[in-house]
Amino acid sequence: MDRSIKIGSSQRRSPVLVTILLIATILLIALDQAGMLGDLRVRSTSLLTPVLTLVHQASTKLSEVVQNTSNPSQLESELASLREENGRLKAENLRVTQLNLEVTRLRQQLRIETDHPWQLVGGDISAFGFDAGRRQVLLSIGSEQGVKAGMAVIARESSSPPALIGIVDEVGPRSASVLLITDFSSTVTGRIYRADSTVDGIVQGQWQRGSRIRLEDIPRDQQIEAGDVVVTAGLSAAFGADLPRAVIPPNIPIGIVEQVQTISQSQQAEIRPYVDSDRIRYAWVIINVGG
Repeated sequence: MDRSIKIGSSQRRSPVLVTILLIATILLIALDQAGMLGDLRVRSTSLLTPVLTLVHQASTKLSEVVQNTSNPSQLESELASLREENGRLKAENLRVTQLNLEVTRLRQQLRIETDHPWQLVGGDISAFGFDAGRRQVLLSIGSEQGVKAGMAVIARESSSPPALIGIVDEVGPRSASVLLITDFSSTVTGRIYRADSTVDGIVQGQWQRGSRIRLEDIPRDQQIEAGDVVVTAGLSAAFGADLPRAVIPPNIPIGIVEQVQTISQSQQAEIRPYVDSDRIRYAWVIINVGG
């Protein structure tokens, strides 16, 4: 009820307001023609000009909106064009991101090859496998890239050195399964360099036993301690052990000794790997060793 009364009152006032404005306009025109406005004309013009400009701009925008609204096919066409452009920009952004990642990995590989006598080929880790309780990963490179069974696989994590994470186990044309060094069936020869001697042993995976890796078969009279760096020794034949997959280059970083234990006539050391294989998504295979 109140609303209808207000609307009616507003409608009755509109003609009166229009009439007043019309009379005021006629009066101003008459005064202007009689030359009686003087400075008032100039002032009114300077005051009204910005207002008229804003009104004109608003009118122009309103006309555009009305025109576009009255042409839905044009709106649909513009919307489709915007969607297509958005899709193209997203695809381009993804391509740039991938290229930047490839450049970063190539720079890392070049740095590693500069610092070490290794020829590398890199690939994505496309899957993690735990068949029959074995810890394995699948690399997106294979025999077509020169990968062979028994080759060492390395990776980097943050500021760690490029370190051994596994040995190539089986190879396909474009993929390779890698047995991680943390698996209990993984054995490679390891070495600790000291000031005046070297300490050699066998690096054995311990994941199935609730640990990571351990350096075993260390002579009791050899001195080792927490903080020692363990690298590959490349001495599987010298140990007389059945290590067909462990013929890998020497001096590949593996990890750091955390604690040492004496058992009977030998010692063993728990090792913290430089690289957590559960977190890496890219690795390199050492396909050749220079002189």
